[in-house]
Amino acid sequence: MISRNSGLSNPGVYALPLLLENLWYKIDTKMLERLKDGLASLVKGQLLFEEPMRNHTSFKIGGPVDALVIPNDLAEVSSIIRFANANGLRITVVGNGTKLLVCDGGVDGIVIKIKNCLDDVAISEERISAGAGCLLPELCHLAASHGLSGLEFAVGIPGTVGGALVMNAGAHGDAMSCIVTKAKVIGFDGQIKELIKSEMDFGYRSSKLQDGNVIVSEVEMQMRKAILTEIERKMADYMKWRHERQPLGEPSAGSIFKNPKDDFAGRLIELAGCKGMTVGGAQVSEIHANFIVNRGNATAEDILQLISKVQQQVAAKFGISLVPEIKIIGRPLSKG
Repeated sequence: MISRNSGLSNPGVYALPLLLENLWYKIDTKMLERLKDGLASLVKGQLLFEEPMRNHTSFKIGGPVDALVIPNDLAEVSSIIRFANANGLRITVVGNGTKLLVCDGGVDGIVIKIKNCLDDVAISEERISAGAGCLLPELCHLAASHGLSGLEFAVGIPGTVGGALVMNAGAHGDAMSCIVTKAKVIGFDGQIKELIKSEMDFGYRSSKLQDGNVIVSEVEMQMRKAILTEIERKMADYMKWRHERQPLGEPSAGSIFKNPKDDFAGRLIELAGCKGMTVGGAQVSEIHANFIVNRGNATAEDILQLISKVQQQVAAKFGISLVPEIKIIGRPLSKG
């Protein structure tokens, strides 16, 4: 996380840290009451206190957050940012929680959830402008219905447009960086600005947006005209591929590790003998070795220990360090 003025630390929209050390702090009782009173007067959308984050992640894991907000609009996001800055409160912004592990001790401060909000879509000829909270599969089908191709790769990615942009989500040889032209963002000073593609510095499953200095509010994408039946065929093929090769019926966060250059993490994990390995309620999937699934009672600590064991075995066998693709936020569960 990046420490900012007024005590605010901002991992940014969906851009969340990979390491746990020094990434959390504990607000006192007085600050918690100020948080509750202040947000109650600001928020017109959904506001939940001491909300378990397991209700908001695909892993079905995570301790409570002091305050979770699902805002009505961008103006409300701006108001929350100003309130947090004025009171030295940490803000964490998440999307659909599909590439996210929240620690068992929960998250301090405010979590803004950009889903079921900021989800307007506008289509003009071959360009689509979509709000950050729009779900990718829904946008894929909407684009297809207008005879627009380019988003088919994302039909099976259960995240939001904003999260996909920040992580440069991709599949089947394509990624968000292949179609994005520009994005509107809001800084942690409350100012809205526009970034063009070259300013986002895309890489493999990465972008400059992961620096955590802005929140994505809208994304513009360049599509191309195509025959509807061809678009639908491609999406059906991609979904069939996922159903055959991924444990879609179990709670997970998708691929756990980035693929090393010229190789596949799942292949290395399987050859290292990790397929089916368990720690507590967490298991390396028997279907796809680059997935860790929650068998029903897994904790974040189980997941973290299993990630570490897999990394150690792959490094010992192949000399390759696997890098997590998922993001990790929050604090460990207090032992005291």
